[in-house]
Amino acid sequence: MTERRFVLVDFRYTNDVMGHVRFYEAGNTHDMPRALDHAAAKRELVAIERPIDWEPPSILRSPEVLTESELTEAEAELKLLQRHAFEIVHPEPR
Repeated sequence: MTERRFVLVDFRYTNDVMGHVRFYEAGNTHDMPRALDHAAAKRELVAIERPIDWEPPSILRSPEVLTESELTEAEAELKLLQRHAFEIVHPEPR
């Protein structure tokens, strides 16, 4: 499942074991996997839509880098949130 997000700041991450780098450019809207969206949102690199007062970052600013560990952590958090939501909707009988 993917999420469509507006990129606030240039960032990149390595998206597979082969080491391919995926680059997300500020000012564009991209579809991205939920874990990547979650990790990028935690670092305030993306938004649901373009903020009214958004200005492009300086061209001298280096792209942010999301690490594999941040993606792994985001995936674990999303699974925990999903499990918690499921428990609220379908509580275990006691």
